Amino acid sequence: MRALIGWVWLLLSLAGAQNAVVERRISSEGGVLQIPGITVTIPPQALHLPVRFRLERLRAVPKIPPQDGVFFIQRVPEREVMGIYRLSSSATDFLRPISIEVKVNPPFKAGSPPTVSAVYLWDGDRYVSNQVPSSSETFAQSRLQLGLGAGAGGYPAGLVVVVLRASEFELKRTCLSLGGRWTGTSCETR
Repeated sequence: MRALIGWVWLLLSLAGAQNAVVERRISSEGGVLQIPGITVTIPPQALHLPVRFRLERLRAVPKIPPQDGVFFIQRVPEREVMGIYRLSSSATDFLRPISIEVKVNPPFKAGSPPTVSAVYLWDGDRYVSNQVPSSSETFAQSRLQLGLGAGAGGYPAGLVVVVLRASEFELKRTCLSLGGRWTGTSCETR
């Protein structure tokens, strides 16, 4: 029963956050864009002129990531999609790095089953993956550029951020069922 209540709570919280969007013009003084699960900070002097930004939560990725190596977590049926976000902008380059921070894991509890979290970044050209230990609640990255082709809503530049989690047990089980070898961090095909 507790598990059912947990799933209902997760679905309701995700449904409420599905349409989260913030859009605004940020000047050379800097500013912050925030929706549940992600914060983007544009520091002072990162822009010459005011620039419009849009931060939104997506329901699906605009382009499917590769299905091998460290991207293997996508193939686990019991994975959790913690969030899919898109940052769009009319600017592609910044004078100072912007900071992107996403919520990845709930607060760490000693003795909890080990989980593997992955953050995928798509810049319109390619995906880059980052693994995050279950002891880290957030993942942060600084960027001087946004990719062309990843923006939406009339903005040419952007970045898509995807956060997935799965238990290490399920990752290993799925890897072995597909004939792979689980290394503890990825599934190697033989």
